[in-house]
Amino acid sequence: MNKLKQEFINNFGEDKWNELEVLKPLQQAVDLVCKEYLGIESIPVVFEKLEGDVSRYDFKLQAIILNNKYMDDYVELLDSCFHELEHHWQRIYIANNDTPKARRWKEEFKHYNRLDVTQEIEIDAYAFSQVILNCEFGLTHKHPNDYVQILIDDYIRSRKILNDD
Repeated sequence: MNKLKQEFINNFGEDKWNELEVLKPLQQAVDLVCKEYLGIESIPVVFEKLEGDVSRYDFKLQAIILNNKYMDDYVELLDSCFHELEHHWQRIYIANNDTPKARRWKEEFKHYNRLDVTQEIEIDAYAFSQVILNCEFGLTHKHPNDYVQILIDDYIRSRKILNDD
């Protein structure tokens, strides 16, 4: 073990070191998607203890928060990063556009309910994460609810993910 790693572990603990090791590739993936797909500045990805959720987007801090109990499930974490990143991009889109989609999303955010997976902003975030996982990383991650997955697949096929109307 090199000196820097040992010093870090001595000061912060092995769990924090392991978190950093998991966060590095996740942050690199977020950086890549921000640059290559969304054309926006990247945002930080951090671990916290979250009740029940795998992840959430902190609108105030503009950061992706991942539940550290999922540290061993890289695909789930990567999927969650892209889902939350899309919520960040949706806010940017709403602030800079007056399209039918932007107006719908703005209205949905006024009544946002993270448990309502039928909201377009949620379906869009799920669709975005699935498309990026597949196209950029060759990974497949489906929603655990088959009916929600049908909505996501229809959204992707309809190309609404790309259209402003």
